[in-house]
Amino acid sequence: MPGQVQNLAPEAVHAFLNSRPEGLADAEIAARRAELGPNRLDVRRPLRWLPALARQLTSFFALLLDASAVICFVADRLQPGQGMALLGAALLGVSILNALFGFVQEYRAERAMAALRRFLPQRVRVRRAGEHAEVAADELVPGDVVSLAEGDRAPADLRVAQCDGLLVDNAPLTGESRPVELTHEAVEGPLEEAHNLAFAGCTVLRGTGVGVVFATGFRTRFGRIAGMSQAIRREPAPLERETAHMVRVLTVIAVVMGVAFFAYGVYAGRSLWVNLVFMMGIIVANVPEGLLPTFTLSLAMGSLRMARRNVLVKSLGAVEALGAVHVVCTDKTGTLTENRLALSRLVDAAGADVTPGEGEARLLTLALVASDVEPAGGGYQGDPLDVAVAQRYAGVLGDPAPLLSRVERRWPFDAGKRHAAGAARDGDGLLLAVKGAWESVAPMLAAGTDREAAGDVVHRLASAGHRVLAVAERPIAALPEEHAGHEGLARDLALAGFLCLEDPLRAEVPDAVRRCREAGVHVIMITGDHPDTALAVACRAGIVAAGEDARPVTGAELARLRERDLVARLEAGARVFARTTPEQKMHVVAALHQLDRVVAVTGDGVNDAPALKAADVGIAMGRSGTDVARESAQVVLLDDNFASIVAGIEEGRTIFANIRKFTSYVLVSNGPEIIPYLLYILFPVPLALTVIQILTIDLGTDIVPSIALGQEPPDRQVMREPPRRREAGLLTPSVLAHSYGFLGLIEAAFSLALFFWVLDDGGWRWGETLAADDPLYHSATGIALAAILLTQVGNLVGRRSRDGSGIDRGLVTNRLIVIGVALEALFSWAVLYFEPLARVLGTGPVPAHVYATAWLGVPLIFGLDYARKRIALRLRASVIG
Repeated sequence: MPGQVQNLAPEAVHAFLNSRPEGLADAEIAARRAELGPNRLDVRRPLRWLPALARQLTSFFALLLDASAVICFVADRLQPGQGMALLGAALLGVSILNALFGFVQEYRAERAMAALRRFLPQRVRVRRAGEHAEVAADELVPGDVVSLAEGDRAPADLRVAQCDGLLVDNAPLTGESRPVELTHEAVEGPLEEAHNLAFAGCTVLRGTGVGVVFATGFRTRFGRIAGMSQAIRREPAPLERETAHMVRVLTVIAVVMGVAFFAYGVYAGRSLWVNLVFMMGIIVANVPEGLLPTFTLSLAMGSLRMARRNVLVKSLGAVEALGAVHVVCTDKTGTLTENRLALSRLVDAAGADVTPGEGEARLLTLALVASDVEPAGGGYQGDPLDVAVAQRYAGVLGDPAPLLSRVERRWPFDAGKRHAAGAARDGDGLLLAVKGAWESVAPMLAAGTDREAAGDVVHRLASAGHRVLAVAERPIAALPEEHAGHEGLARDLALAGFLCLEDPLRAEVPDAVRRCREAGVHVIMITGDHPDTALAVACRAGIVAAGEDARPVTGAELARLRERDLVARLEAGARVFARTTPEQKMHVVAALHQLDRVVAVTGDGVNDAPALKAADVGIAMGRSGTDVARESAQVVLLDDNFASIVAGIEEGRTIFANIRKFTSYVLVSNGPEIIPYLLYILFPVPLALTVIQILTIDLGTDIVPSIALGQEPPDRQVMREPPRRREAGLLTPSVLAHSYGFLGLIEAAFSLALFFWVLDDGGWRWGETLAADDPLYHSATGIALAAILLTQVGNLVGRRSRDGSGIDRGLVTNRLIVIGVALEALFSWAVLYFEPLARVLGTGPVPAHVYATAWLGVPLIFGLDYARKRIALRLRASVIG
């Protein structure tokens, strides 16, 4: 089995994988490729653009708009010259634009697989039939013998058969910043942790080697992650679900009312033309055609504001989804930390911190002698650990070049021996310095060393989250032969002290985590690192409070937990998960979904891609993240700053609050649009509003005020309140009651009162029929339309605040509000007195005193709504009290 390949001795690898040191023959390669396929990550379910577009064009909302457009075209054929064809074209255009937007969002998801494919190398060096050759990576098969060198990326999962100082970077796959020194010797333990395997997609940092392919394509660890990413279909964003629910409710209302009253009209003997116009009017009046385009525009503008705060949003649904987040699942390396090794502490043999001076200089000198590092381009080149030592030496003692020039011999780090060594001239003699894991250095120490006490020091430092290296020394008389090892010299060493290395915490993280807590957002760390390191970082970041018992949940524990048990652990407050795999990270996200939480996941590596797609909001790092992570995510942090997530949450909450404002604003005008049609079908009265006039409100004058409400600045309390509940949607019973049953009725009553006032002054009597081109009818419908526009001004100001007047936020704080008010006022005058517009809309002038009376609608709506707010506040206060 491939799972046992790491346990084999080097001489048994080729036989186990049915290979040979000289490589496979052509016939063997062809047979294996025919059986297993190419070494590629093919898209199993490629997006076929035509069916995908068809799905969008046949959505619930699109079909409703299309049906309305058809009715308009039929009505235009029955009675030409009424502008119904133009209306149908407008509705059809709105339908197509919304469908195209949805299609673009679906198409974007397929780019993640393309990024995964680009991450693998295209050409590799192989040995086949005793000859060296360069072939395309997708031609590899199990058993192929592959050569690796510095800068190469592994093209498949390889068992190392030969190596010379081979160091690889597994960070794109594991998410951890520590490079791995590979060996060709047998290794006990699980496949994922074996140091004799080079996994597909990982980069060679140093050295050379030869590996035998044991897994290709989707059978590699890289391919398994790609397969998971491909299989996941992200759930709709909270706003998408709420919008779909709202559209369904409004559509059902519109269709039921339209069909019912169409049937009533047929029963009452009205003409087909009258019934079609009536049904069309009911549907158009109930469906806020301008609402979804306004949603899109509001979210797009919100994404621009987020980009100014270094939060790039790739999916408009994620703009608002950030504001709905209950839990942020963050990885450690590169997100909470800086993804680099740094010397954080120097400790002497007794466990005390080394103070600046001779002791510090001596320990750094020994560590540098045992490091394989060279100056390069103003910095240092070598193992990241050795580079960290050189940087600390330079910061404390100056240029390390003079010391490096005195180094006579180096023995680089060996994965099997777990230490490195170097010998340098020291006065008239030579000094041997050894640096490595405590377990490898301890046996080399002199007999009188208190190993137990030193071991306790190492355990204490490791528990604090440090990576600990022991440094020891001894003078030597001479160097061994050129190619001899240092084993004969590495004995009776004196323990000089310990180096504590860590990946430093980002400075802005603790404050960002604190702000998340204040906003009721929980932060959970999920990492592949050691539990002690994970807990230490979590404590420093504030994810785990000081003194709080938050034992990390390990990957081994997760493997044993059933889903309900994991849900129980999360409910009990589990905040740190360590030594986890990509599959387990997805299980944590799934368990949080079982708790009905909206989950954001951060990540930067290939291994994070499945969880980024499984989350409600996937957040990738823009600078340090891989292409795979960025393509799988909906949000990219341009500055890799965890604090930017908090800014995104604040912006998302503000956007949802603003969407609620303009949704309520738009729905209010549905009342005075619907009621004239009900009166028209039930009583012998003229129709107070035509379909084209309704669309003038929905797709014209309401748009700018809606956009203005969508740009309202954040409320001071927005980040001091808990996340909204999932059931706290847009179209709640209270919103419907307020929009239709309160303000909508007031606007309808006011506009109809003016409508009948003008009719009565013009001599119309109950039951009389007015021709569509009658000037009196034009004036009456004109004042009804103008009254609705003016009452919407009062509604606009009131919608700015849930509990306040709206004026208390200041008109000049949002210039679009001023523009919206001016537009409504100007248009209310133009529909009556600007002849070109009046001719298009079928309106006419009214006496000046009637138009002046229409302006009373502004304080009427504003005042009654503010009185309702004050009463509601008092009722809530009495309930709380």
